[in-house]
Amino acid sequence: MLSEPQIQRYARQILLRDVGERGQKALGAVRVEVELAGDVAGAAAAYLRAGGSEVRLASEAPSAWARTPPLLESTPARRLQLVSAPGAPEPAGVVLGSRGGAHVLWSIGEDGCRGCLRGVTRGLGPAGEATAASVQVGSLVALLVQRRVLGLAPGLEGVEASGAGALDSLAAPACAHRPPFVPVAVLVELVTHLAASLPDEGCAVLVGGDEGVRLVQMENAQATHHARDPATFPRSPRNAFSLEPKAWLRLLQDADRAGERVLAIAHSHPDGGEHFSAEDHRWAAADGQPLLPGVAHLVVAFRDGRARSARWAVWADGEFLEIDCPLPRGT
Repeated sequence: MLSEPQIQRYARQILLRDVGERGQKALGAVRVEVELAGDVAGAAAAYLRAGGSEVRLASEAPSAWARTPPLLESTPARRLQLVSAPGAPEPAGVVLGSRGGAHVLWSIGEDGCRGCLRGVTRGLGPAGEATAASVQVGSLVALLVQRRVLGLAPGLEGVEASGAGALDSLAAPACAHRPPFVPVAVLVELVTHLAASLPDEGCAVLVGGDEGVRLVQMENAQATHHARDPATFPRSPRNAFSLEPKAWLRLLQDADRAGERVLAIAHSHPDGGEHFSAEDHRWAAADGQPLLPGVAHLVVAFRDGRARSARWAVWADGEFLEIDCPLPRGT
């Protein structure tokens, strides 16, 4: 709970319907790392600090803005970044850029699509030098951050401020980079199948249609390929997988007859590697373009015989984006 002095200090914010004591505690539990410079950074920091958040500036140059102490003394539980285009915040925050004399701001959450963020910030120039609009832009930065902290913002939202001070909201594009939805029961079936292949890599295919998503269990053909042609297939099934061509063709024919489509290729990393590896990249996009356009990839990492994590890899703007895939409890 907030102390009485804290309640008095932030009373005007706590009275707001979208803030309240819970929201004020959330504002006090975030650290905002400002990778901007100049008067915009100073104004944004001032508004955020006045709201109760901790702010760390890349450059603590002398400023006319007062340094309000943060609300809470404990280590903030959440981190947001403010960066200048063409950068991107990690893991969430605001990008500030310029276009045609206007300032453009995009805010992204932890659940926002980074492929879409790259698309909307492509072509933006850096934030630029300080102008008479610095206070306005700094306050907009702070507003977007606070909306994000209070849970009022969608995964991706934007605003543009003209040189004359006019504001326009920017519509986020329809996302085409999301991995497919997979029911819990299918994920459990997938993990069970992959575990049965240990200590080798396992593989499977997720297909979907009007009847939902189903798993097609596949056999890792890497051992056969490696034994027949070790020069072309130098890796063993312990650290690589491949699909048997006839089984793959049969799957495609069955899916086509059922009105289904391939949603994702799944495989395991028995050694605990959590990411879509360089070998995975070569398999999925050997010539710099996806071998299976529109098909996602799912990597399930095992350690000590148990599935520990899973990550999607989705092709977006010339590369694979990795997205966490929560595993069901008990798998």
